[in-house]
Amino acid sequence: MFTQRPSFRYLATGAVVSLFILAFLVFGTGSPSLSSQFNIKTQSRPQYCAPPVNSSAGWEFIVERDGNNHGLSEDQCRIAFPKLFVEIDKSSALRENKLVTYKELDSRTVDDGMVRGIIDRGEVSETFALGDLGGLDLTYSIKLYIVDYAPMPVTASRARATLNSLHRALTAFPDRHLLPSIEFIFTTEDFAEDTTTPSPIWSYSKRDSHTSVWLMPDFGYWAWPEVQIGPYHEVRRRIAAIDDGETAADGTYVPGLQFQEKKKQLVWRGSLATNPPVRSKLLKSALGRSWASVRIIDWDDQNDIRFNLLPIEDHCRYMFLAHTEGRSFSGRGKYLLNCRSVVVSHALEWREAHHAALVSSGPDANYIEVDRDWSDLSRKIDYLIDNPDVAERIANNAVRTFRDRYLTPAAESCYWRQLIRQYSAACDFEPVLFSTARDGKTLPRGIPYDTWLLTH
Repeated sequence: MFTQRPSFRYLATGAVVSLFILAFLVFGTGSPSLSSQFNIKTQSRPQYCAPPVNSSAGWEFIVERDGNNHGLSEDQCRIAFPKLFVEIDKSSALRENKLVTYKELDSRTVDDGMVRGIIDRGEVSETFALGDLGGLDLTYSIKLYIVDYAPMPVTASRARATLNSLHRALTAFPDRHLLPSIEFIFTTEDFAEDTTTPSPIWSYSKRDSHTSVWLMPDFGYWAWPEVQIGPYHEVRRRIAAIDDGETAADGTYVPGLQFQEKKKQLVWRGSLATNPPVRSKLLKSALGRSWASVRIIDWDDQNDIRFNLLPIEDHCRYMFLAHTEGRSFSGRGKYLLNCRSVVVSHALEWREAHHAALVSSGPDANYIEVDRDWSDLSRKIDYLIDNPDVAERIANNAVRTFRDRYLTPAAESCYWRQLIRQYSAACDFEPVLFSTARDGKTLPRGIPYDTWLLTH
């Protein structure tokens, strides 16, 4: 059965209303057979209504006003975050001449820690009298459904955190009726392996060679309880309080920590187990250095955790912050980039959604890159200590670029919605919510997210 995604935006005559009702009945109540549990698009790209080209002309992003706004328009998102969608564009380009089919998506097994879901633009309800088309008003809903879920104890909170963030990006968007319907699979593992016949999957990180992976924001944008990191917005508040000061409960102002007052040390806390080749070389390069505060944490030893664990915001009390990859990306990276400190990272192999905004050299540098074996670490730290004005400029650039722009909650929700748009454009099928059993009964393919959340 072939169906065409209906367009609901410009209904002005009775004839168009009739066509709309017919299209809705076909899409909303159709029950495909088991041999065809999906609808193929009749057009090569999904048709959703884009906002007017200059709808936000003259608008500019102001972090104090817009940083926590999860409902910025598509225009506003592109104005505020011009580098944010680079990785999505790369994935889209790879699919420009070979669209994702339902068979291809369906070929990927939902293994441990993976979620399969549907975003459905939802039903449309008429709120007008049949004889009064001048009062036409259509109410749109957008819903998230869970089709399949394979829990994994180590990453149990990640699925809920990621789905919460995705759901928030959908429901906070005033123009959600402009978003397309999609069916997708994501993994809550640190990364997704390409298979012999790659099928699309969303993941927190990827190598450039992972052509089937579409990057999504990581779970920490909601919360990361396993390492005692709370809600992202609260972490950002605590970090900003250290750097910029805050007003205490009794009304007194507590000033922030000036950059030049920070500890002139490179700080790192973590486990060697997730990436021994890289992390052991960091320890070796820092051994015996007066500028180093580098310690291993044994996450299986509560006493060791109590002694060595450093609250994420307290990293910001140090002038230099070491960033290392783990099994793939390291979730602490975005927290460190929120600090007015200098992030020092080895050359990265794994990409994250915000990495296009990283600049390692020149007047706009917002972090320092060292060799992957950390062999030039000492030389570069010594230079920054001897040139505090350079170090402070890099730290200020990091705040402007990341804390106050690309790592804001607003940017995260903008990224989710752009991922949905461009992923949809790379698919040649329209998801459906119901399938037909052998006995002819119509069965739902997914559980509404609100319901799923109460039972998982």
